[in-house]
Amino acid sequence: MPLANPDGVFPDKEERLQNPKWFFEKFSENSLTRFLSSCNLCPTEKGVLLDRDFWQISTNGVTISPPEQIIWSLNPQGRQQIYSTLANSAINYPQRYPFRIPLNAFDVKFKESGLPLEQVARIRKLTYTNSGYLCFTDLAAVERVLRPQDFKDLIETLYVIPTYILRLRISEHSNTDDLVKYWGRGGRENRVAPILSSLARVPGGAAMTISYLLPPFARLRLYTYPESWKDPTAGKQDCFFTAMNFFNETPDTNFFDGAYSQKILDTEYEPVSDEPFFGDLIVLFDESGQSVHMCVYIADDFVFTKNGVNPAQPWVLMRMSDMMMVYYTPEKTARIMFLRRKDLG
Repeated sequence: MPLANPDGVFPDKEERLQNPKWFFEKFSENSLTRFLSSCNLCPTEKGVLLDRDFWQISTNGVTISPPEQIIWSLNPQGRQQIYSTLANSAINYPQRYPFRIPLNAFDVKFKESGLPLEQVARIRKLTYTNSGYLCFTDLAAVERVLRPQDFKDLIETLYVIPTYILRLRISEHSNTDDLVKYWGRGGRENRVAPILSSLARVPGGAAMTISYLLPPFARLRLYTYPESWKDPTAGKQDCFFTAMNFFNETPDTNFFDGAYSQKILDTEYEPVSDEPFFGDLIVLFDESGQSVHMCVYIADDFVFTKNGVNPAQPWVLMRMSDMMMVYYTPEKTARIMFLRRKDLG
């Protein structure tokens, strides 16, 4: 189910719509000149980008403020060379976190976007390939040429989240005891047993969405956006708060405190040595060993996740592979840890 906010709201608007500034971190004047001269650029583009009037030199790099005509004129290879280099610095948010589309999926993604074909063609002109994906970063340039409604349609298309409605199918041959034990973890067996046992008695079997089997915290938030809640803390409920409160009847606001969350993880959780189960935590780490995301394992490589602290990010069910694509670029090695509450072991 492609979930998107129909209001055209997107979580990183401020970072995406700034006037383009390219920061070449740790580049000197000479090294940047050599780099740009080596890129696949036409003579006019090289002349503009090497013009010191567009440069701002600092102790840790060089910033170029490219004219908008340069943004539109770059060919895919030149754009890839420059943007891949810019992606090495966290200051270049759009290039570091491009919209990534599978190489052969661009037409499919934009087919139902509502955008005029000529505008889709203009957007495609701004794409480049990187690590097996088609990438797009120049949202600010596109905003200036699209009608407001077309830009809203573009945002909905780019920010659509591949979430799922999962159904559990049960028949008279199903082992309901095992199902109750699995889906009733966290002391909820008596709550899920009646519906699961009843479905097993339906002639020919029956199915139900697993949202009915989730604990209240997750069930109430699933497929919703924090901005739609009246809870003043909803906008602060990030992935860590969400995962740590998964089984709680009432959200524990102490999990807004990272130190408290770490203390609970150290004392009440242990690494999973067998197959993951419903309710296990999944923690993602960056290259330095810092945790960057936490979500909850549901079943069959699907997770319950809140991707980021921004109020425009919803709570969803995602495939693990889709969730990991949010946090890892294809060329980076992922480090993942599964954790289980000791009282659920």
